[in-house]
Amino acid sequence: MLRNDQQHWGLISRLTHWLMAILIVGLLYLGLYMADLPDSPDKFALYGLHKSFGVIALGFVTFRLIWRLMTITPDLPDQLLLSRLSAPILYLAMIMMPVSGLTMSQAGGHPVSIFGWYTLPTLIDKNPALGKLAWQIHGYAGKIFIALICLHILAALYHQLILKNNLLGRMIKG
Repeated sequence: MLRNDQQHWGLISRLTHWLMAILIVGLLYLGLYMADLPDSPDKFALYGLHKSFGVIALGFVTFRLIWRLMTITPDLPDQLLLSRLSAPILYLAMIMMPVSGLTMSQAGGHPVSIFGWYTLPTLIDKNPALGKLAWQIHGYAGKIFIALICLHILAALYHQLILKNNLLGRMIKG
């Protein structure tokens, strides 16, 4: 089953969910790791990887949003406000992180390349004040994103292990 139905997540939704989960956790870990490194060629190589995978993450989240609009979203086992808001808040974070990263790089005068194969067009002229603001947003949003991911995981475990309503099982097995 490729598409979602009223009770189940389809294969495309499940695959993009788990690929994004791995990609985002890796990007957050890498971002925290490289922030504490002294300036060196290795650190700058990690920045290049971080930017490349960040652009890929932005592409994935764009695809996921389009897919979500094209297919049914399975019913939630409860209709609490927090449950209904969790997806939009996570999507906002998934968009805010790469957009603030791109803004930070371009406003800082640094081109954004995807693995050296393609350099994104420069949409923002060098602007140190904007670059600093984007850097602050990227840093704070990253920490908030980590908290949101932890809450998302805890909620899924709570639904699966305590409420036993198979919420997590639907995202694993469909």
